[in-house]
Amino acid sequence: MIKKIVFYIISFLVLFTVSSSVHVFILNSMALNLSIPLVSVYLFHFVISLFICVGFALLEATHKWSHQLGFVYLFTFIGKLILFALFFNYTLFKKENLSLVEGLNLLIPLFLFLFLEVYFISKIISKKQY
Repeated sequence: MIKKIVFYIISFLVLFTVSSSVHVFILNSMALNLSIPLVSVYLFHFVISLFICVGFALLEATHKWSHQLGFVYLFTFIGKLILFALFFNYTLFKKENLSLVEGLNLLIPLFLFLFLEVYFISKIISKKQY
């Protein structure tokens, strides 16, 4: 269990470090200035995705929740989106609309961390199905 949690921490930390560094480097090389706090967006997804995966690793051990993990994940995904909207309320809902470039740059961290999160969660859920 501890080995799995440490693996999750290292995986998400590497994803955070590499992807945020590359993303910021590309934006700086293109001389694009975004009004969104990009590193904060990456940090949010890092913390929440890691929390979800660690939580599912702990729930996997309980018999009460082991067969409902798929449904629980649906609610955690919705909760993640709500928390994102709450934390970045000013950025998302400011008076002027987000540009297409800013909107796409908000989606990049979401999909990167979602991919790794779903991979780990699917491993946990598929192991519990048998």
